[in-house]
Amino acid sequence: MDTEDKGQSGYYQTIAREFLARRGAPFFLSPRDQSAIASWESRRVPLQVVLEGIGRAFDGLKTRGRGTKGISLAYCDRQVDAALAQHLDRSAGRRKAAEPRPGKKDRARREVEKGLRGLAPDDPEIARLLEAALTVLAAPKPDEAALERIDAEVEELLWGRATGPEKSAAEAEARKGLRGRRPEGFEAMVRRQIVKESRVGRKIPHVSLYYY
Repeated sequence: MDTEDKGQSGYYQTIAREFLARRGAPFFLSPRDQSAIASWESRRVPLQVVLEGIGRAFDGLKTRGRGTKGISLAYCDRQVDAALAQHLDRSAGRRKAAEPRPGKKDRARREVEKGLRGLAPDDPEIARLLEAALTVLAAPKPDEAALERIDAEVEELLWGRATGPEKSAAEAEARKGLRGRRPEGFEAMVRRQIVKESRVGRKIPHVSLYYY
């Protein structure tokens, strides 16, 4: 890894080592790669889930006979999300489906309150949504469907604010390693990456208990 990575968290370093070992040269992370790790860390995606997703992504490339040169961590994002969904399903099977894990609601509320405090004063739309989330989270048993709808509204706002150059840059990065082909779900992958980067940059948390 690049010497600049040595001051990063163990979470960051472990993911970077696994990714670079599988991809090969160049042996450094691009800003977009670093953003992907920051996004997973901010969402509290378990380390083993991220590593599982990365492994699946590269195994898929090998199965299809494709090279790994130029592959970015953003390419692994879909498999990381799939691994996370399976992890959450397994966890849900070990507890009552209707009962959130103890402390989950409190963690979500703290993150939303923190995000609201750090929000720019000229962003009333996001502020309104975070305040609505706090109202839902104040209930003894929060309406998880309502929280998911709020998350979706936040995503729509962030996507709507993305500039043309930001979208073009994300598309160019996503195309790397695709050999000119646009796979199914390419547009969704670009959108998801832009929204994640926007959340990380603006420190806007997820409100759904799914992420806690």
